[in-house]
Amino acid sequence: MLTDPLLRLHPRLFALAYRITGSVADAEDSVQDAALAWLQVDPAVVANAEAWLVRTATNAAIDRLRARRRRPYPGPWLPEPAPGETGGDTPELAASLRLAFMLMLERLTPAQRVALLLHDVFDLPHDEVAAILGSSPAAARQHLARARRAIADERPRFAVAPGEEVALMQRFAAAVTRADPVGLVATLAEDVRLVSDGGGKALAARNVIHGATAVTRLLLGLSAKNADADEWRPMLWNDAPAIAIVREGVLDSLWSVDSDGRRITAIYGLRNPEKLTRLRVMPAVP
Repeated sequence: MLTDPLLRLHPRLFALAYRITGSVADAEDSVQDAALAWLQVDPAVVANAEAWLVRTATNAAIDRLRARRRRPYPGPWLPEPAPGETGGDTPELAASLRLAFMLMLERLTPAQRVALLLHDVFDLPHDEVAAILGSSPAAARQHLARARRAIADERPRFAVAPGEEVALMQRFAAAVTRADPVGLVATLAEDVRLVSDGGGKALAARNVIHGATAVTRLLLGLSAKNADADEWRPMLWNDAPAIAIVREGVLDSLWSVDSDGRRITAIYGLRNPEKLTRLRVMPAVP
């Protein structure tokens, strides 16, 4: 039976492990590793149960992140959709769940990734970050500084109002389902990119597609291939508006976007069935 610190900290541990790994299964396994390790120690000799559990879960998640990166992945990689409770009650936690942010994390070393998440997202002081990384506070600050520099150019310059984001997604989905090239182009930034993840198990572009013309051509082909889909259903993917394509009652693919509030700057398509199996098709988002 789980003891009190595990019950209390489980959501936080999972949220951190998911952001480190980008995988629900790996996050669950990392938290499970921490739980099993905790049950084998005497709590009386642990000065700070939370710090101990965060460090143990973080190290387990880093190991799984490194293992994933050693395995070749066919085509672009996208994070597995997070459970609805993985968000958070702060703007930093909510923003760190978005696909654009999680893809930025992929450019960082494991130490940089953890330093950025622990300090900037989970609001831990430098000395605690250093203890978790097993480094000096000076080294932890250096990891953080390098992480910030690595992603500085790609961080959103301003927040997009949720209503604007949903409205743009609706116009985009309507244009795709109608196979309307004029309406579709009107929703896209000229330098839009499309990232699709089939994991070698479903048809998807093997490279990132760049530019409104190329992206429009691909999406019109997608529209034709999915003309017989049962439903294009609005839902959420990591707290962002998304469209689920449902075929014979089964989730076939999931699509979401990033935007500057006026035009779509990035499109994400998930078709890897292994990353869709845990995601139930939810009721339509109003």
